Amino acid sequence: MPNKDISQLSKDLEQDMIRLRGKVASAMVQDLQAAGPWWTGHFATSWKISETPVEPVVKSKKREKIDEGKIEGYDASLLEVMSDPDFSGSAYDQIRTTRRLPKRKRPKKVPLEKDMYVGNEAEYAGFAVNNPGATAPVGVEGGVTYSEHEKIVDEITPPSKNPDWYKIYMGNQHYNDAIALALAETFKAKNISFGADY
Repeated sequence: MPNKDISQLSKDLEQDMIRLRGKVASAMVQDLQAAGPWWTGHFATSWKISETPVEPVVKSKKREKIDEGKIEGYDASLLEVMSDPDFSGSAYDQIRTTRRLPKRKRPKKVPLEKDMYVGNEAEYAGFAVNNPGATAPVGVEGGVTYSEHEKIVDEITPPSKNPDWYKIYMGNQHYNDAIALALAETFKAKNISFGADY
């Protein structure tokens, strides 16, 4: 019977778990970019993987230009599309079909004894994920929540058109799919299968 040296098993498993955790975070970021709202792309590109909690403090460059009076309106190119007499359909469909999602983030290798966070650093992140009481200055003085915003506009930009898109992602199969993808990527070279008969 052949012998197998397993003296490095715990170190090998630790390295696999570090890779696995990084790949789960990377897959989650890509999923959240695809599932979330999209107008200028600032929110979608503000998902970060970090060893510390991600603070929502980064203002949109486009929003800064609007505030400075350098850009009128929210999205000149979108306004041009909507003013085109040949345009038909939803402006939000146009955004969804023309947006270019960033490439998947490279997995971070963070030691297991350290924390790892996935968060959004856009200053209005709480609004965009529909956290209770989180508002953004959209349409009315004092701001509105994302649920209130949905009732004001024709439709919102997440593909699900649901203001609770983030809670749905975190509570259902999409999050589990990110984990399954990371498992497959981490262990594919080792010819390990995760299929099971129940």
